[in-house]
Amino acid sequence: MNMTLKELFDDVPENFADMEFPSHLATDSRDVEKGGAFIALEGEKTDGHNYIPQAVENGAGLIIVRKGKIPSGLTVPVIELENPERDLADIASRKLKAHYAHKLTEIIGITGSVGKTTTRAALQKVLSPRFNVHAPERSFNTLIGCTATIMAMPLETEILILEFGANKPGEIKELTDYFNPSIAVLTAVAPVHLEGFGNIEGVLSEKLEITHSENLRKIVFNNDNELLSESFRYVVKSMGVGVNKDSDFVISHDTSDYSLPAMSFVIAHRLTQEIARFTVNIWGRHNALPISLAAAVGHELGISLQESSEALSDFEALTGRGRVIILDEGRRFIVDDAYNANPASMTASLETFEKVKCSGKIAVLGEMRELGENSAMYHSQLEPLLEGIDTVILVGGIWREALKGDYVFAENWQEALEELRKIDDWQGLLVKGSNSIGLSNVVREMTR
Repeated sequence: MNMTLKELFDDVPENFADMEFPSHLATDSRDVEKGGAFIALEGEKTDGHNYIPQAVENGAGLIIVRKGKIPSGLTVPVIELENPERDLADIASRKLKAHYAHKLTEIIGITGSVGKTTTRAALQKVLSPRFNVHAPERSFNTLIGCTATIMAMPLETEILILEFGANKPGEIKELTDYFNPSIAVLTAVAPVHLEGFGNIEGVLSEKLEITHSENLRKIVFNNDNELLSESFRYVVKSMGVGVNKDSDFVISHDTSDYSLPAMSFVIAHRLTQEIARFTVNIWGRHNALPISLAAAVGHELGISLQESSEALSDFEALTGRGRVIILDEGRRFIVDDAYNANPASMTASLETFEKVKCSGKIAVLGEMRELGENSAMYHSQLEPLLEGIDTVILVGGIWREALKGDYVFAENWQEALEELRKIDDWQGLLVKGSNSIGLSNVVREMTR
């Protein structure tokens, strides 16, 4: 049972005082569920208060606004808060404490420059056969996103999984202070959101904030990432995962196997010699890491590697994150890796594409955004990985600045799609770029 409005807020109208706080929160009026709460947030480009009528029309049962911004004529209860985002995070934090007194035993926080959502989805598959697990519906990795996830958490939840994201300094610390994970998972530190962090050291410093949780008992990290490996080399409560042989969980790839869509590899526990083979329907050797991080956390919670392998045998890559789409009865395939792009993930995806044996390779690559003043350099460093691709369509102005070779340049996804449709003799198509470019539309149109 959720807490009532009068238990959570001051100055609640008497006729709504005993109403339970909804378990579903939305900050986008299009995402409102019937009876759920709509939170009107003020952003740099839009003001959620302008969309309250649409939220009510879509079935919102409670509206939360900044103090002084109640619109007239509302037919549903409304709550005024000084700072809706942080005031609701306070409520979510209190709910966590109440759940700890009931059944909740672990809060797993996942952070890193790449791979958070795939790690979360894989971990949910690993843990669900044994525990009551609650996790975000989507990539809800902000303060309000984590708050919404917690407010929807059932009372019987035993393990909560959260994603911690950040675009600027201080955000991981804030999430950690509110939600205090007991297990921290760090996927990678890479040059991402450099406009906010300045340099890779700034990214590292931000991600390490999760390890300051007052409830922390275990750190699970990518031991192939040099910055993380150095950070946790002498930390007793940490477990490293990677191809490096000094990892606690060692990944071994089948170097000759580049079949699609499945990827096969082995995970071995270095101390106990426990070993299991994993065959997972996901693109790219780099995605062995999030799968292995999930298995390592499962092992920490009493789940054998073999059990994790079985749980992940039907794992499907999420849309835009390494999903392989087979077309024309197996004669063609599209790699939908269009959700995000940074130098690390772009390199990994291109390296895998290079090794796949097929004729007529095409890559549609959107520019990598938020890389700061060295953005063109990061793009130019990828050029050697483009040499084995028959046609490369580059979307966005940064590519034009970085590369001068025999490439097809497009301003937007519509132009890229137009160029792509001129080519008939292809077998493999890789689509990858920053989500804001909209290359998911190319995948959608090519699979109609």
